[in-house]
Amino acid sequence: MKKHVLAKGSRGCMNLRELTKEKITKLYNERMVVDFPPDEQKPLSVILNAFDEGIYKAFGLYENEAIVGYTCLVKSGRDYLIDYLAIYPDKRNRGIGTTLIKILDGHMAGCGTILVEVEDPDYAKDEEDRKLRIRRMDFYLRNGCVDTGVRTRCFGVEFIILQMGGSKADKKKIWEKYSSFYRATLPKKMYDGNIEIKKAVRAKVKEGIDSRLCRGEEEEKDGNS
Repeated sequence: MKKHVLAKGSRGCMNLRELTKEKITKLYNERMVVDFPPDEQKPLSVILNAFDEGIYKAFGLYENEAIVGYTCLVKSGRDYLIDYLAIYPDKRNRGIGTTLIKILDGHMAGCGTILVEVEDPDYAKDEEDRKLRIRRMDFYLRNGCVDTGVRTRCFGVEFIILQMGGSKADKKKIWEKYSSFYRATLPKKMYDGNIEIKKAVRAKVKEGIDSRLCRGEEEEKDGNS
């Protein structure tokens, strides 16, 4: 099992470990079905099939020998899409989400583009949901992600597409990269009926704009994505 280790600090030794198929199944059944709403949960069979094809990776973040968070990524060539990222409930609000992003960024050094889907606050069902979406976006913006200007609808959910680190590609290339992840993992009929680009806008989401809307709430909120 591969490890990428962050130097020891106040939280002990944090390390990122690539998970086996068996550990992914356990993680899905024990955590992913709880951490994410039903409309964001891919069937386990889709995830495992992608894993078998070598286009899906999952990593656990361990504090010493206890898992405290995880992330799953879809692979297309040298590019990746963060499919899921979550911190265990009893470990949140300690900055561990930031630690996970930093270790992941180091682990993926030398790869191509890394994209992130964040639910668009403009389509929130209510004020509480809007604030949650803004906190999630702020978390990624504070940790080095940038708005690509691409907006999509995936299985009925509207997303803002962010990019983690690196030189930002143009919107057409971002859409091509984004769509390639779903073309690789979904049957054509399912892809055609559920994945679409909504619009490409001038990138305008920056830390200090949307993030001001939730100032006064937990600054170190570790949201799931």
